[in-house]
Amino acid sequence: MTKKRNQTFSLPNIVTVTRIGVLFLLVMLVYGDSIWARLLAALFAVLVIVGDWLDGHLARRLNQSTALGSVLDIAADRIIENVMWIILADINLVPVWIPVVFVSRGIMTDSIRNYTLRFGYSGFGDQSMMKSKLGKFLTGSPLMRTPFAALKAFTFGWLLLLAVADEIPFVRATVPPEYLSTGLIIGYWTAVASAIISIARGIPVVIEGIGIINRFDNDKKEADSESESNEAPSA
Repeated sequence: MTKKRNQTFSLPNIVTVTRIGVLFLLVMLVYGDSIWARLLAALFAVLVIVGDWLDGHLARRLNQSTALGSVLDIAADRIIENVMWIILADINLVPVWIPVVFVSRGIMTDSIRNYTLRFGYSGFGDQSMMKSKLGKFLTGSPLMRTPFAALKAFTFGWLLLLAVADEIPFVRATVPPEYLSTGLIIGYWTAVASAIISIARGIPVVIEGIGIINRFDNDKKEADSESESNEAPSA
């Protein structure tokens, strides 16, 4: 019983849940009237993404990778990503199709992952449903996850910073408006790049997940067929 409790309240899981709490605070700050509150929101936007690297690093370093941790990590990622993209679209910093892509992709991949849990698979770790080298690289490799996280952290923080920059007297007096416009264009294209990478990372999950589901479905049908044959009365 103690072992289960320790796994549930492990340090990586605490970091994961804390990220969600910081996100809720970030939302309140974004829609606040204070310039400093919105500047702080830009910092928090970076921190919640950096926290995704931190909980995974701690899980591997402390040997505390668990199925529960995998589920919590994926859930936190989805909540943070979806909320952040929806906020950016709501305040007209990215087009609405970008959060639509992330929400749709998340629902599709998470539905498949959740279904394969019953077969003993998890999102990451030793029991990962990803078996191909390409799938493992795109979804679990540090070479993919770290740059992708950095790209999102930059996009969220950068756009939220620019959203309030022209209200800061010093910036308004020293930075030409065209520079701020160029910054918004850069933020737009990093958001587009994030959406494209998200789709690319989701495709292997869909393909391999469907393969797992079909394989277990066929095995079940064969087992049911053999059972019916064995129960049938002999002539």
